Amino acid sequence: NIRDEDPNQSLDFFSFKKIIAAQNCLLFDSSMLLFEIGKKFSFYLFPYGKNFEEIIQEINSTIITDWKVKIVDNTQNEINIQVYKCIFCSESGTPCDLFTGFLVHSLEKSLSSDYTVRHYGDNLDSYDPNHNTFALKLKIEKKY
Repeated sequence: NIRDEDPNQSLDFFSFKKIIAAQNCLLFDSSMLLFEIGKKFSFYLFPYGKNFEEIIQEINSTIITDWKVKIVDNTQNEINIQVYKCIFCSESGTPCDLFTGFLVHSLEKSLSSDYTVRHYGDNLDSYDPNHNTFALKLKIEKKY
């Protein structure tokens, strides 16, 4: 049990990457499921009460490595995100569906229930070694 070994309840980066790699292997080619797991991860990591910008700042400072998540443009109806060296899909040869789900749900829970978030981005070739650096557009739409 990691809590017995580490009273701060932290996980070293190597162990974290092993867990993510195992998950991606088990769920290979299950994009929708990885997306939903990312949404759940968003809720457990940051329940409610933080705005989207705070979540982005905190995720950058919490997971300390050579990755970065940046809000490039933020308008009333759309937020453009740039992810550099995403740790959730690095070296695993899988698309970044888990982290995309995390970002979508992080934005959704900061909005009123009258709105939903759709995501757009390039289809990434997971065999390209640079697929872990990508742009993502989050469009805020009113529910009907």
